[in-house]
Amino acid sequence: MKVNFKSIFGIKAFSSDNSKLVKEELVSDRYINYYYTNIVNSIILYTYDTKELEKMTPILIDPLTELYEELEQAFTPVCFETVFRLKLIENTFKVELLKFKQEVDDIPTEIWDWEFIDDHESWKKIRNHANELLNKIGVTSRIYNDRYTTIFDSEGNIIRKGGNYN
Repeated sequence: MKVNFKSIFGIKAFSSDNSKLVKEELVSDRYINYYYTNIVNSIILYTYDTKELEKMTPILIDPLTELYEELEQAFTPVCFETVFRLKLIENTFKVELLKFKQEVDDIPTEIWDWEFIDDHESWKKIRNHANELLNKIGVTSRIYNDRYTTIFDSEGNIIRKGGNYN
């Protein structure tokens, strides 16, 4: 008689679906520093006024476009969820970060323009919320971390190549 010890002890067989998930998590875990930096950087950009954003031109090329795209990339499921799963940001802040993302998504298209960023109430509210969020998650610096960013000169030549993502 063959005894199934897995069944007796309540151990479920490791399915190929579980195996695939574990492999995906192991791959994403390698990039955790990049994911964390991406989330923090995306929020830091929303603390900036137009003068600070304009200073980012050598790094971001078009800061106004990058302002939105950085946030979109930071909130992709693999990036966002990995940072919480590995507790680089406590789970208690997850809902608030998602709320911040929604507030940015709700900014009317007509005020996504340089002339509104400094003085429009929606932008002021976003800037304040970004500062509050960074404080809550323990980020004291408001300096954009360009470790993973490749920087180009005006002719498209690489000035500095960004670091690898792990």
